[in-house]
Formats: sequence, C-alpha cells, structure tokens
Amino acid sequence: MHSEQFVTHVLFFVICASAVVCLKKDQYFCELSSSCTCMTVNDDNNIDLSGVNLTLTIADNQTLNYQPCVSEIVIVNGTSNPSIQVANYTHTNVKISNVVTFIYTNDYDQHEFDVILVCDYLAVSGNESLANFKNVTSNQCTVELNTDKVCGLNLSNAYDSNSDSESWTYFFSFVLVVAFVYFVGGSVINACLFNEIGISMIPHHEFWSSLYNKIKDKLCGTSTMATAYESI
Repeated sequence: MHSEQFVTHVLFFVICASAVVCLKKDQYFCELSSSCTCMTVNDDNNIDLSGVNLTLTIADNQTLNYQPCVSEIVIVNGTSNPSIQVANYTHTNVKISNVVTFIYTNDYDQHEFDVILVCDYLAVSGNESLANFKNVTSNQCTVELNTDKVCGLNLSNAYDSNSDSESWTYFFSFVLVVAFVYFVGGSVINACLFNEIGISMIPHHEFWSSLYNKIKDKLCGTSTMATAYESI
C-alpha cells in the first residue's frame, strides 16, 4: 500500500513539475512590422524606433549615422566628406536573448549591422543615445542603443515564440510519454520478470482498480443508491 502511494506521489510530482517547466515561458515576444518597429501580439510593450535619428562619434572627425527606418547606415568622415556604408540593408531581424537586438543585413556583400537595445530608464523618446561601437569582423559591426523601450521586459530565457497552445502541447505530450513509459514499460517488466499475465501485468493494477471504483462510486453512487433508485 505504501509503495502504491509512493508511486502516486511521484507521478503527481512529475506531472506538476512538467507543467511548471512547460508553462514557464517568457511573456515577451514581438514581430517586426517594419525595419524599425517590433509589435507584440496584444499591441503592448511595442518597440518603436521610428523616431530615432542619432549620431555617434567613433573616431576623430568620424561619426556614425543611425536611423532605423532608412535602408542605409553610414559613417561620415568630417574631413574628406565622403561617407562609408556600414550597412545598406534589405532585411531586418530581431533577436531576443538577455537583450533585444535589431539585426540589419543585405543580400549583396553580406554586411551585418547589429543594434543592441540596452535598458536605460532615463533614455526616453528623444533622449536615446548610442554607445560602444565595435567592429566584430570586417563585415559585421555592433553598437548599443540606450533606450527605455526595453525596460521592464522579462527577457530571461526568451523564446522566439510564446504561444500558450504550444505550451500546453508540450505539457500534454510529456504527460503522454510518462504514461506510456509507466504502463507499457511496467507491463513488460511484470510479464518478463514476474510472469504476470492479463490484468496483473498492469503496474500497481490493484491501486488503479481501487481508484477506478472510488471514482465510480463518487460519480454514480453506491449500489445501495442504485437499488433505491430502481425501486422508485
């Protein structure tokens, strides 16, 4: 009897733990609607960089011009006047990890320009700032954008998708796998090691039978109640 209760408690714990793991998904997810705007499903906590028009001094007489809604990011040389294209992009992606990153790329020379959005509660719209320009490779540059638009977002263990239906799918799939392993694996073990046959092959069949009878009595009533009903 104690072993049956132990198995029941273990199964209950496993199911609860799997539910917590499967449903503990990040609450933030956005999808690009343009090269400078990422919209959430419920239209809240949107990231809209359409008003951003910033420059960053990266060297003597050299400034970086960053405007998310245009298709060109350039470095302007203040002495010789010509500008250098950092990215003439055709695609924009958003990557969510512990930070939000706008990734600008193109199909021509494989240049990539990454803008890492860093939370700064003081950097409200109009007060954003660029920092930490870095040449990662000859074709990739990164820069940090201090903004309040990503403040308060739970980005830990972020997912590319945050669907409740997908969470429940994972949960029920896990439950089905556990049930399959328990009943089928237990039946095989009982048949091969203990030479059980028929209903005795089912793991803890006495417990499950008694559980079934208890549920049946709760839902349908006792035999005494059934006899009284028939007499009426």
